[in-house]
Amino acid sequence: MVEKLKKTGRGAGLDEEMERLADPSSFAFPPEDAWKRLKLPSRNTAVLGRLKALAAWREKEARSKNLPRGRIIKDDTLNEIVLHPPKTQDGLGGVRGLSAGWKTNDIGSRLMAAIESAKPLSAEELPDREPRRPGLTKDAALVSDLLKLLLKIRAKESGVAARLIARSDDLEALAAGVRKNLNILNGWRYEQFGKDALDLVEGRLAFAIENGKLKMSRVHEKETVDA
Repeated sequence: MVEKLKKTGRGAGLDEEMERLADPSSFAFPPEDAWKRLKLPSRNTAVLGRLKALAAWREKEARSKNLPRGRIIKDDTLNEIVLHPPKTQDGLGGVRGLSAGWKTNDIGSRLMAAIESAKPLSAEELPDREPRRPGLTKDAALVSDLLKLLLKIRAKESGVAARLIARSDDLEALAAGVRKNLNILNGWRYEQFGKDALDLVEGRLAFAIENGKLKMSRVHEKETVDA
């Protein structure tokens, strides 16, 4: 597989991903900081305090069992518990994503202990608000749909899953005018998809139908002459 990637010119992208995975900072972090790697469900200090406590608990459980975090509890389930914590262990049986066994087993007991030990996040620990991305206008939404079509084409050509190349929110941000802090405008993702995506958004690339087949063509700007 590695040789195939190199022959098709995608070896550099593989190298980038392997370097990222091999970087100790990608996984060597204190369990108490695990919450910082998750999407925040709220900015309420009590909710964030539970998120910090439960993310740290899950991290420790995962490391002790040498399992992925998602095998302990998935992010969506963790957020549900953070937002709506059960008052007793018996209540864990009603949480979507958990089996009935959590009502009586040891891991359920440890989870409840983590919930009960959670304290509201201090003002000093509150993360900065992320800058709000511009919303999609009707025209931008149409451009976003074109970007998704382009992504499907590039994913099929490269043999790389679309979800690994770009996320929907990055496509929408690009369509809305964002040009900074987008993964698709850096590294191998830029070469495989981002460059053409940018050209499409800025009018240098267009879709056309030729002989009943979809094709892409470069748009050459017409020279303007002053009257």
